[in-house]
Amino acid sequence: MSTVADALTWDGVRCVISVFVVTVAKTAPRVDFRDGEVVPSAVRTYDLTADEDYLPGRHVFEYDLIFDDVPEELARYLEVCLRRACEGAVVAWLGFEGSFNYDYLLVPEVADQIYGVCAPGAPAELALEDEALVGERWREALQRYARALS
Repeated sequence: MSTVADALTWDGVRCVISVFVVTVAKTAPRVDFRDGEVVPSAVRTYDLTADEDYLPGRHVFEYDLIFDDVPEELARYLEVCLRRACEGAVVAWLGFEGSFNYDYLLVPEVADQIYGVCAPGAPAELALEDEALVGERWREALQRYARALS
C-alpha cells in the first residue's frame, strides 16, 4: 500500500479524505462528493477561515469525507472530488489529516502532506505514489498553485 492509502486510514478504523477549499464565498460551498456507488458515509465540514492577516477576502473550508474503506479506483475518485471542489474555488487540495497550517499553504516544506491539487480551468493533479509525493516536480507544481493564493 502507498503512503497515501496508508495515511488515509491512519486511525485503523476508517478512511478519511480531507479536501481543502479556498474561496471568496463566506459559507462553505455545497459540493457533491458522491460518484456513482462511491458515497462517503459522512461528510464533515469545517470553517478554517482565519483573520484578515491570512488570505484577505478569502475563506478556507475543510471537508472530511469519511469511508469505511479506501474507495476502489482511488485516483479516479480523488480527481472527481478535486474537480467538484474547484467549482467556484480559488484553489482546492487534498491533504493528510492534520496537515493544514496557514503558515505553510502549498509550500515545498509540506509537499509530502498534500497529494492532490487543482484550480478552476486546470486539470486535477495527483501525487499518489511515494516517489511523486516527495519529488521536486510535485513541489514545483504546488508552488504554481500557491501563487494563486497571493
